[in-house]
Amino acid sequence: MGLPGPLAEWARKVDHAEREWGRREVDSWARTAEFSHPFSWGEAEAAVLSREYGRLPGSGVARLLGVVGWTVVVLFAIPLAGAPLIGLALVAFGVNESSTDAAQGWFSLSNFAFVVATLSAITTFTLWWETRRRSTPVLIVNALNMVGSTAAIIMFAVSPATAESWLPVLMPASALISAVTLVLGLASKPEGRTNNRKRPRKPPRRGPRSSDKRARAIRARGRLLEVVVHRGLVKLDEADLIRVGEFPLGYWSELDGLDEREWRRVLERRHTGWRDFGPQT
Repeated sequence: MGLPGPLAEWARKVDHAEREWGRREVDSWARTAEFSHPFSWGEAEAAVLSREYGRLPGSGVARLLGVVGWTVVVLFAIPLAGAPLIGLALVAFGVNESSTDAAQGWFSLSNFAFVVATLSAITTFTLWWETRRRSTPVLIVNALNMVGSTAAIIMFAVSPATAESWLPVLMPASALISAVTLVLGLASKPEGRTNNRKRPRKPPRRGPRSSDKRARAIRARGRLLEVVVHRGLVKLDEADLIRVGEFPLGYWSELDGLDEREWRRVLERRHTGWRDFGPQT
């Protein structure tokens, strides 16, 4: 299934603009540039990263789509994470109503909120069960769920109001499941934590900061690599070509001044620590 017409046209426009930029700013320069002898990887990469990475036509649309996407996520996340607090507010309105019918109306609305809260609690418990790791978003959701549900239970218990609804079941279920998940999460190891002695350190980030410019810089560096190989300035087999292209942005200088044995160790990732890296985006 393809993109809708306007989005497909926008994508073609951006791709065309980037190809034109690459031909103008990278290919034409790399085909005639005088590189050091022997070839300096760090110098070549620094030269391509110093090119002007201005905004491409159509990039504003991508930025707008990103904002819209995050807005949609937030609009869905707020009711899910805040359902017990919404339910608590509805219960508060209900217990303060003098009219029984009006109170039942508020309690009926709060039913929906605590159904969502209970489903949210079950979902976060399932997420913990699958990973057995502590996740900050999951902790926050469960803390809100437990506090909101428990406060609603207390408020409902001390009031003379009665509810012809599922509130007496939903509120304790939401509170209990959230409390259990919260305790299990706090007792678990943080998400992503491994043995520090075995975990390779990630190299500090170099080059452009924005994800869009970093992606363009990596593609531009790939174009440069193709040109210098085509010109015979470096000799790489297919496997080494892939490995050099996978270097973190800004780290080609680590290939300079290596003898054949060290070159092989670096490219084949037999080093540990910051040299143990994979494809970067």
